[in-house]
Amino acid sequence: MKHVLLIGNLDGHSVPLLRYASKLCRDLKLRLHILKIEPNNDPLFLSSPYYVNKFGILANQEVSSKKRELEGFVLKNTKGLIDSSWIAFKLMRGNIEPTLNSFINEERIDLIIARQAIFKKYRIEENEIFKKIFLNIAEVPTLLIPENHSYEPIEKLAYFLTFEQDDYDNIQWISNSFPKSTHIDIIHFSTRQDTVDQQKWIKYLKAEIGITNAFYERKEEVIEDFIRKQVDTLDPDYNCLGLTTHKRNFWQRIFDPSTVLDLLTKIETPTLVFKYTSDRK
Repeated sequence: MKHVLLIGNLDGHSVPLLRYASKLCRDLKLRLHILKIEPNNDPLFLSSPYYVNKFGILANQEVSSKKRELEGFVLKNTKGLIDSSWIAFKLMRGNIEPTLNSFINEERIDLIIARQAIFKKYRIEENEIFKKIFLNIAEVPTLLIPENHSYEPIEKLAYFLTFEQDDYDNIQWISNSFPKSTHIDIIHFSTRQDTVDQQKWIKYLKAEIGITNAFYERKEEVIEDFIRKQVDTLDPDYNCLGLTTHKRNFWQRIFDPSTVLDLLTKIETPTLVFKYTSDRK
């Protein structure tokens, strides 16, 4: 993991989230990208003089002013947290979905950081589009941060297992992206004993990934109760949760557009959301 993206439209003026992202990038030696998209039906790239020279497109005065405003805000609130040379700024104009995906691919973004509040506070069309992209379109993992959440290194992470190939890929991504000292609990929520096939799958997972800091556990409780316990304490067991957006009936219900995404909005732990891909291959 080398490049982290913070979307200026949603998060660029959230001081707690900006500080969280800066400290995370500082500790893991990552480059922090700040992107703001000006929605437009006719895609047109607009950026700083550096990118003007690179792509041959002139930025107008209004966009330059907005970029300077965003830069000033970010640099003021990250001073002393991360070296400014590790922060990159860009403004782009165009349709949100293709513009964001283009940026992610061109800059080789590894992780998106977003406010958890986008799932409960924002209702305007632009932010609904961002929410849809984060969960259903962009293949990059998204780290959702609760409102006004203080940063602490991710030292203990719980990953919710679905016994799919995606689990292998996601756990490997976690292992490669975070320090080797990060404790990873791989949790299967079920009241039934693991089948022989499931036991073989766990054995395969441990052997192939080859990490010593991952531990498997089956919990005889529902996910909702587990999350509620994490919320109802000042000292939760984990400072990050990892999960996929699809496959479990639980997550299908949460991300059904007809619901209020109720349970996800109640999580008070940074949550690493992976996109389910196995059934699209």
